[in-house]
Amino acid sequence: MTATGSVVLVAVYESMNKRLSTRDYILLLLKTNGQMSTKELQHKLGLTKVAVSRQMVHLEKDGYVQYSLGRHQPGRPMHYYSLTLLGQEQFPSDYGQLAVELLDHMAIEEGEDRLSDFFKRQQERFMERYEARMQGKDLSDRVAELAEIQDANGFMTKWEQHSENTFTMTQHNCPYFKIANRYEVICERELSSYQILLAAQVERPDCVAKGARQCVYLIRASASNS
Repeated sequence: MTATGSVVLVAVYESMNKRLSTRDYILLLLKTNGQMSTKELQHKLGLTKVAVSRQMVHLEKDGYVQYSLGRHQPGRPMHYYSLTLLGQEQFPSDYGQLAVELLDHMAIEEGEDRLSDFFKRQQERFMERYEARMQGKDLSDRVAELAEIQDANGFMTKWEQHSENTFTMTQHNCPYFKIANRYEVICERELSSYQILLAAQVERPDCVAKGARQCVYLIRASASNS
């Protein structure tokens, strides 16, 4: 599973108001983050230290988690939890399908509007995370920056410049393939995000979710910036 896929899975879970069991959510958080302190788990779960400790005692007893002691600041050592091999084996190999099933459940239980709101929030978070990296750059540098961001996010991204104001960006992998195959809105939101971050005209003639081998974006300077 890619890091991007795990982020989507956790975000879907949190958007559904944690309807999975606390035990399963803890395992998911440890799978995603690798290692977490008691305090970090408290923050994510919204539980007291006693409640979190009780959960971890049961998970450790069942063989799903292990802990080490460490300090980030003066004071008593803190417990840092991670999954054991048995804990790792609790996860299915097809996370894309699991994410689709969670989204289907959200649509059935809470309606298409809630699903639309979820994808909108994901787009907003994406842009908030990276908009500062676009500030003060010309279009070619913005394209290069976005390609680097999405390559790090697992999209296997390359870009080319064809003229002063024309570029292509190609994504050879789609971490969201199974989700996009079921919910085209995730592709629409991605395209819209690129248009806003790049402040340019962006088209996508080829899309993996529509049967293409790769996603290709044609990028041109907007009339006001050319």
